[in-house]
Amino acid sequence: MKNKQHIIAKFLIFITVTLWLYDRTTGALSTFLGQIIYKDTYMQSVNGYVGDMSNGFNIDMHLSLILIIMFLIGIVLYKYSK
Repeated sequence: MKNKQHIIAKFLIFITVTLWLYDRTTGALSTFLGQIIYKDTYMQSVNGYVGDMSNGFNIDMHLSLILIIMFLIGIVLYKYSK
């Protein structure tokens, strides 16, 4: 059981770091998620600026929160699987 937890923990940490680096270098993941979540309201003009500000919360913050939670779960599993 502990060996499976160790493998899952490493997987979560690896995936989290990989997705974070991919999104920070390309921005493609945030754009894709924004288009799925906000549909027609994504990238509307607000006060002359085009962006996802019309949705009240930047999609990057949603993605960052999910990745941080996944990373912390991976760290906790890794620590307690030894």
